Amino acid sequence: MDTGKMRGMFHKSAAYYDLIYQDLKDYPDEAMKLNYLLGLLEPKPKTLLDVGCGTGEHAKHLARNFGYEVDGIDIEPSFIEIASQKLPEFDFTVADMRSFTLPKKYDAILCLFSSIGYVETEERLRDAFRCMGEHLKPGGWLICEPWASPGNWQPGQVDAIEAKDPESGAMITRTRYGESDGRVSVLKIEYDVELNGEHSVLHETHRLGLFTRDQINDALEAAGFEVRWSEQALHAGPMLIATYLM
Repeated sequence: MDTGKMRGMFHKSAAYYDLIYQDLKDYPDEAMKLNYLLGLLEPKPKTLLDVGCGTGEHAKHLARNFGYEVDGIDIEPSFIEIASQKLPEFDFTVADMRSFTLPKKYDAILCLFSSIGYVETEERLRDAFRCMGEHLKPGGWLICEPWASPGNWQPGQVDAIEAKDPESGAMITRTRYGESDGRVSVLKIEYDVELNGEHSVLHETHRLGLFTRDQINDALEAAGFEVRWSEQALHAGPMLIATYLM
């Protein structure tokens, strides 16, 4: 695979990602909840792989606050560069969650913040879970936050947020418009950027598959997992916890 040509859907906005989410996500709190959940698993995981790691904020807090060894993959090279700067002692790799190959196996894999939705199709969902299983030790764990299901996705949704960087003075306004394309949710995103007296507008289109719980269960079971669901996730919505049996 030629990873040099890979780009994620965040490639225009990657530099602003942490600024946008600085007030939208409480990463220390989410890491604390993840640590509690990981502590309930047997055997308790020590080595983690964050699939769809973004800028490495979850990984940073899990490593710094709770002592986990955390590697990560993401399809967006800019995210991997940022994550590597935050945690240079760990391995962050540009890779596609559907087809990655790493030299290690892990105690647990995390796939958070609805990243799994970016596979779009049921076939790719199966590929991603199979690939994750291949990177787990026997009896290892997968913790995954799914994206919206077909029943709770509502096209026509619009939301907007503003974020300001007190150091650079940069002001970002992000507006998202939700649409549907069959069983795929489509987010058309506009970033209005004010920086150093200059104004620019960036556009991205994000496509995330809408999977039922049965489809997710079937894909996990086909990949060798036993799955259960928890309605107590890091934020609104369920979380799946799966054991790799192969």
